Amino acid sequence: MNFLDVIGQSFIVKRLKQIIESQRIGHAYLFVGPEGIGKRTITDIFARGIMCKSQGHRPCDLCRSCRQFNSGNHPDVYRVQKGDKSSIGVEQIRSILDDINLKPYESSRKVYIIEDAHAMTVQAQNAFLKTLEEPPSFATIILLAEKSSELLPTILSRCQVFRMQRLTREEVCTIIMRHFDMPKERAMLFAGLSDGIPGKGLQLAGSQEFNEMRSDVFKFLEEIFGYNDIDKMAQWELFNQYKDRIDEILDMLVIWFRDILVYKEIGDPALVINIDKLPLIEKQASLFTIRRIRSIIESIERTRRMLKGNANYQLTIENLLLGM
Repeated sequence: MNFLDVIGQSFIVKRLKQIIESQRIGHAYLFVGPEGIGKRTITDIFARGIMCKSQGHRPCDLCRSCRQFNSGNHPDVYRVQKGDKSSIGVEQIRSILDDINLKPYESSRKVYIIEDAHAMTVQAQNAFLKTLEEPPSFATIILLAEKSSELLPTILSRCQVFRMQRLTREEVCTIIMRHFDMPKERAMLFAGLSDGIPGKGLQLAGSQEFNEMRSDVFKFLEEIFGYNDIDKMAQWELFNQYKDRIDEILDMLVIWFRDILVYKEIGDPALVINIDKLPLIEKQASLFTIRRIRSIIESIERTRRMLKGNANYQLTIENLLLGM
C-alpha cells in the first residue's frame, strides 16, 4: 500500500510526501487519532518512504529496503508495541535508548515506531525525554497515540504532531468495498455505523456476530411498540443475551432513533444510517412526535450512564423498556 492508495487524510498525506521528497526529516513525529483511524497504515508508508533507496517515487515498494520493511525484517526499523500488557513500561523504552546510538546497519537512517504511545507509563515517558529531544542525527522516532492528553506536555513539545481526522461516510464506504464484495447500499450502512473510523467499519462489515446481533435488535424494534408493559418486560432476555455487548446495543438504539428523528425533521433518506431499514423508519416516524423521540434517546443515554455507574443491570434495562 502506498500514499496513492490512502483514502482521506489528504492534508497529512500531502505534508508527509513533502517531507520525504525534500528529505528534511524531523527527529520525532506524533500521530494522534482513535483506534482504527489508520495511524499504522499512514505511518508505515511514511517510514518506508524515509528508508526507501529509490531515486524516484518513494516509497517504491521495490527496493531492498522497502521489501525488508514490508516483510517485517528491516534491521534499521525498531517497533515497540504494548501487546497483551496494559502499558508500555520503562524497560521497553530503555531498550530503545540502548539501541538508538548504534549506527544503522544498512540504511542511512534508523526508524523507531512506538505504537500505543499513550500507554507509556509516566516513568517510561520521562526516561524517553532526553533522547526524544536530541536523538542521533540518523534516528527518527514515530509515536502513535489515541489521545494526546495521555502524553506529558514535554513529550508533545518535542514532536511534530499530526491529528488524524475522521473520514466521510463515502470515504469509509469506498474502503469497505475494497475489502468486501458487497453492494454499495450495504457498505454505506457499515460506513454510517463506523463514526468515520475505517477500521471500525471494516470490523463491522466482516463480523457475522455483529450482523446476527443487529438482526435480533431490529426484530425487537419492529415489535416493541405494539407490546403492552408485560410483553415489553419479556424483552429483557435480548439484553441479557448480549449483556457483554450492551454498549453496542445501546449505540444501535441511539442511531435508530436518531435516524427516525432526522427522517421526520428533514425527510432526506441520504442522511439515514440504517438505510436498509428505510420502510420501517418511515413507518415509525409517523408514530412519534419529535419530543417523544428525543425523550427516548435521552432515556437510552441515561441507561448507559447508570450502567457505567454500576446500577442493577436488570432493573435498569426493564426501566428502559417500560419507557419505550
